Amino acid sequence: MIPFEEMPEDNAQLANIAIEFPVLEPNTAESCPVALADVVEYLRLESPDRDEIHGGQLSFLRTARVAEQRYWIWAFQEADGSPCFVTVAVSPDGSSCIGYEENCYALTPEQFMLGDYHQVF
Repeated sequence: MIPFEEMPEDNAQLANIAIEFPVLEPNTAESCPVALADVVEYLRLESPDRDEIHGGQLSFLRTARVAEQRYWIWAFQEADGSPCFVTVAVSPDGSSCIGYEENCYALTPEQFMLGDYHQVF
């Protein structure tokens, strides 16, 4: 795990970091403790596409253990063609956080989760 102090100062450089995280079992979208409907509702508040977003647009990629947090990550494209990620991160105490960001730097899911974990977006 790369500590925050060793994270690149420019998010574009995050695309140069090779990182892997172990998957959770089961490695499925259905194992996410946050309902897909709640993830979609969050995206309708945050994405410029608003009410046009629906669950069928989300492509589940994988789960991961990132330090002490559990992650679920999906990819989707906004109406203008922008690639995006949406994540659900669950802390050891069970609290969850949904995150969304355009994938401006062509990051891998692992690089994106690392950036999300360190809150660099």
